[in-house]
Amino acid sequence: MALDPDRGLAFDNFGSTVLHVQVFHDVRYGARMLWRSPGFTLAATVCLGIGIGLTVSMLSQIQSLVLGEVPGVRQPSGLVTFQEPVAYPDYEEYRDHSGQFDALAAYMGPVPFVLTRPDGARERLWGQLVTTDYFSVLGVDAHAGRLPAPGEKTWDGSAVISYRLWQSAFGGEGGAIGRAVRLNGQPVTIAGITPDRFLGASPMLGAVDLWIPVTATSAVAPELGGDTLRDHLRQEFRAIGRLRRAVPTGQAEIALDTIARRLEQVHHDPDRDRPERRVTLLPGGRLLPIPDQDLPRALGFSLLLVGLILFMACVNIATMLLARGAARQREIAVRLALGAGRGRLVRQLLTESLLVAALGGIVGTLFAIWRDVSTRSMVRTLLPSYMNVDVRFDWYGALLVVLFTVGTGVLFGLAPALQAARADVWLSLRTGGTPGAGAYRWFNLRNVLVLQQVAASLMLLLLSGFVLLGLGNATAVDIGFDARNLHVMSVDPVRDGYTVPRTQALLADLPDRLRRLPGVTAACLTTSTPASLIGGESLMATKMEFLGGPRQGRRLRGSRVGAGFFETLGIALLQGRALRREDERADARTVVVNEAMARNEWPGKRAVGQVLDTGTERYEVVGVVRNIRPVFAFDAASSQVYFAASPGAFARPSGSGVTLFVRTGPGVDGVAAVRRELATIDRTLTLFNTGSMAEQVDRMLYLMRVVTAIYGGVGVFGLLLASIGLGGVTAHAVARRTHEIGIRVALGATRGDVLRLVLTEGVAIIGVATALGLAAAFATLQALRSFLEALAAVTKTSTSDPLLIIGAPALLAALALVACYLPARRALRINPVEALRAE
Repeated sequence: MALDPDRGLAFDNFGSTVLHVQVFHDVRYGARMLWRSPGFTLAATVCLGIGIGLTVSMLSQIQSLVLGEVPGVRQPSGLVTFQEPVAYPDYEEYRDHSGQFDALAAYMGPVPFVLTRPDGARERLWGQLVTTDYFSVLGVDAHAGRLPAPGEKTWDGSAVISYRLWQSAFGGEGGAIGRAVRLNGQPVTIAGITPDRFLGASPMLGAVDLWIPVTATSAVAPELGGDTLRDHLRQEFRAIGRLRRAVPTGQAEIALDTIARRLEQVHHDPDRDRPERRVTLLPGGRLLPIPDQDLPRALGFSLLLVGLILFMACVNIATMLLARGAARQREIAVRLALGAGRGRLVRQLLTESLLVAALGGIVGTLFAIWRDVSTRSMVRTLLPSYMNVDVRFDWYGALLVVLFTVGTGVLFGLAPALQAARADVWLSLRTGGTPGAGAYRWFNLRNVLVLQQVAASLMLLLLSGFVLLGLGNATAVDIGFDARNLHVMSVDPVRDGYTVPRTQALLADLPDRLRRLPGVTAACLTTSTPASLIGGESLMATKMEFLGGPRQGRRLRGSRVGAGFFETLGIALLQGRALRREDERADARTVVVNEAMARNEWPGKRAVGQVLDTGTERYEVVGVVRNIRPVFAFDAASSQVYFAASPGAFARPSGSGVTLFVRTGPGVDGVAAVRRELATIDRTLTLFNTGSMAEQVDRMLYLMRVVTAIYGGVGVFGLLLASIGLGGVTAHAVARRTHEIGIRVALGATRGDVLRLVLTEGVAIIGVATALGLAAAFATLQALRSFLEALAAVTKTSTSDPLLIIGAPALLAALALVACYLPARRALRINPVEALRAE
């Protein structure tokens, strides 16, 4: 008996070896069978590869961009941030009197700086203005040197740089600490270096390489000029902190909301009586701070689309495997007759399915990598340099590929394998395994799968069509100005070291100098650019009160523009006059509004001569101009106010600097002409964000075209999968009913009778699938109702649009009928004599 364990062990080793040999033979045999069916293998691999690639790419991007945590901070899950920016005095109230935080910091940014290195090289980079407890709240320790300590009241002339900037600008030299550099023309000493990968508290929306305390002077940081740290209306700081232990987020929001309402009463805020909540806290440690309860609404639509694609790919391969199983009935019957177990056959067929899934996983990996590379290229082209959207195929994506490869291989392979292994040995051997053996049934596994596939395709078509209609609406509008021969560029004299008086003198004379250049027909400057073009628009968020009207405290979009702005951009004047040079005086109180504001605020009245009261100043409307539509024109043009850019407007330039517009004759390079003119004035002036306006518009429309291509490709892919599935069902039906069709033709059936016989099944599947698809689509629309209503509001589309409700099923039915008709034509060529002889 003592030998029993050894015998058992020997038997176990022998059984394991036999199993390994069998698995090896299964893999080798399965690979040989796939090699002998190149058409099936190629179609299944590409179909599954695209499905896995899209799904993995989408999930990995969600993980890295939406659910990813801010790198370089300690315990990011414990951070919370305010949804809206706050004024600095309000931040101090929340920090000192709410009692909800262990620590609360604030920062402004990204803001631009011009760094002059010791070798004289100049670089424009992005930074943040931070409170001295910023790094301690985030839990960031210095890689080298020191970081500002909480409670420091005065600025000692030092700055903190990122590890990335330390490597690129200083070569990673240890001597960088304590080195003197110039920021915006002012001397600054490098005090510390942050850890690798840390690029600020919100790197995806504003990756930065430089940090300056808010106690710095306005000479080095113009954003700190004036009353920035005392003005309740300048809500430009982001607050981030850590709640006290056991303080729930909801309780903290209530306490902070109470403080916000009290501050509005103290400062006589025009919006103080609105019922909405003032403070909402978001997860501060996420790259994209979306509340947990909003994640399903934000991600559900995209996940549903890729889920439908993967489901349809699996169903399509399952139907092809069912057809292969029917064609291999004789082979399976012979193996069963020779003693092979049905479990052994299931394992063999499942191995073939897993091999197909493995090939699909390889293609899916390549597809996901290609898609991520394309996304990174598009992001670098379209987004500002301070937005760090890093999309990469990493270990998480590789893990998803493995999981989806194994999961889909079992999903689409198990049912066909089980059905093939249940073959009737005697019947299959007697008939030679012909597909026509046995009674034909409409309700079978293959038809059920195709029914699901067509229904899913209709859902996919409806959802993607909803987005495509909105994108079509957005790109089919007139932007409201003439982009031809219009050049745009920016200068920032303040950050090039100019004093405010010197900046004002330079910019007051610059438009006239540019107009005198050869080939230049018009020129102007502005502190902001038209909506949704390069650099973004400066939003003043000024609270306007309309005299004698019921609309109090409306927030409007405001821009400061120089004389000649409307003439240079080619914006049509509808009423009154445009802004002139005299309107740029400090005591001038004139504005121009767009037609949307004139229509919304003074319906049925003449807008020219009306008065706007901001609470501190009264402005007279002297003109009405045509609406400028955003390039991303999802919604109607909003109300817009144009203020004259007085000399004081340049004392604190926006992050995009001062924008110059130059219109030239055809073929004239306006950017080169301006660059040469600036060089004659001062070679230290930097010209950036240069290009033609037509190029900028095309660049923005490129994103729309890419998104349109993605959603259009999703819809086309779903249509192709459904068509292939229906065509395969019809071809399978023709093969199985060859004997029946031969008899019918021999008895006098016409071509129409044969076509009707073959197409009836396909038409029935299309009809039932359309009904199920519409029902499932409307159920899905109800589940995603809040998201789709928000999307419909900006895209100006409706889920009940007749083009969707009627057009999508009609398009699917037409293509499906064509897919059914092509194999049905084969039935017309069946020779009844040969069909009967074969039986």
